[in-house]
Amino acid sequence: MKMPQTVLTFAIGTVGIATSLFGTNGMNMEGYGARATALGGAGAAIDTGTAAPMNNPATLLLQKKEARLDAALGFLGPDVSASMPGYGSVESGSDAFFMPTVGYAKRRGNHAWGLSIYGQGGMGTEYSGDSFMGLGRGLGNMTEVSVGRMMLPYAYQVNEKLGVGGSVDYVWAGMDLCMAMSGQQLMDMANPMSQMSGKASGTLLNAMNSMQMQPEFAYFDFKNGNKFFGEAKGDGFAANLGVTYDLSHELRFGAVYHSATSLGDLTTDAAKVSVGGTNPMGYMEMGLDGDVSINDFQWPATYAVGVMYRPATRWRIVGDIKQIEWSEVMDSFRMSFVANDLPSNGPMAGMDIAAELYQNWSDQTVYSVGVEYATAERGAYRVGFNHATNPIPDHFLNPLFPATVEDHVTIGGEHQVGRKSSISWSGTIGLTQKETNPAFGIVSEHGQTNFQIMYSRFWGE
Repeated sequence: MKMPQTVLTFAIGTVGIATSLFGTNGMNMEGYGARATALGGAGAAIDTGTAAPMNNPATLLLQKKEARLDAALGFLGPDVSASMPGYGSVESGSDAFFMPTVGYAKRRGNHAWGLSIYGQGGMGTEYSGDSFMGLGRGLGNMTEVSVGRMMLPYAYQVNEKLGVGGSVDYVWAGMDLCMAMSGQQLMDMANPMSQMSGKASGTLLNAMNSMQMQPEFAYFDFKNGNKFFGEAKGDGFAANLGVTYDLSHELRFGAVYHSATSLGDLTTDAAKVSVGGTNPMGYMEMGLDGDVSINDFQWPATYAVGVMYRPATRWRIVGDIKQIEWSEVMDSFRMSFVANDLPSNGPMAGMDIAAELYQNWSDQTVYSVGVEYATAERGAYRVGFNHATNPIPDHFLNPLFPATVEDHVTIGGEHQVGRKSSISWSGTIGLTQKETNPAFGIVSEHGQTNFQIMYSRFWGE
């Protein structure tokens, strides 16, 4: 049996289409694949189809058919707002994202392998320049961060109880950013004796000092308006290893380790930095074109253990515990800018600024539980719950980078369409979480509604 040419074409076309996602386990999605997501994100010890390399590559061996193709479309609906006492509130305009995924898997004897393309996660917000975040200058603020993976998994059945698997992942990331910074914050970051929220340095700041310029605002801007590819881009690799062990027909355990990514810096040559302030000659503004690098942006290592228990023929109870090592990769957001040699930059060409915003995320433990009821041979119904502690310290909470949802309620189902096809779906409600940054008094609220539908085609018996 050969993979249809249309499948291959769709798979190639999907590479890079990891639209800006809004994860709710930090930046991670609460689940991967319609089945796992409907079960609260638990997928380390059950068959999740071609989402296996995202959940546990060893579970490819649980596939009952010779081969399968999955094609899915997910909708992510974040509901995010920010407010500040005395300055009103603003709703984020980034409230709808679409996530296509595709995967193919084949099993022959004790071997299973495949190809899967999935969005990993990310975040996205957009605030009007008319809000308090625009600093009274109409400066819009927005972020779009997306991370996607093309995964090549392989799994081997060691014996009737033990299965092992692994995956090599090509990973790509993109980012858009428009960020307004008050002059007070910029001065604090440039002062080694202060630096409450971050630090800044570079020849551009030195030039401002030499001009006796008192900054009133700074604005970092790089975006392309593309929902699928951020302006600043980078890529690299990661890997994962997993195992499953059947203690009995009714009880199975799974475990998986995902390595941290090894991504190059996210870069673009189409960035702009604007600064306004006063000096003895009066008020002045300057806008510089140049190159931006987001330095050492990585996705963290994760590891998980899971269990599947079958108390009766038609029932399955599943649960995972996952640890996400955010502290290893989200200590700071680091960005550097170098003005290019365009004539419009004049004598400022070649000047640079490096900014670092402290984040200090904590590691996150995610608990996923779910129950599935199978209706004879025609499908199944699923419910689940997902809980993860908020990894972001209140003191470093930034409304541009909210990822604070802790609790999720999930539902879903699977419905057979003839003998060789099925439709699966999942829905998630991320309960609204409200957090306050005590340093600035800014309140961030984040809730989310997600939905996914997946078509699966099977070959063989």
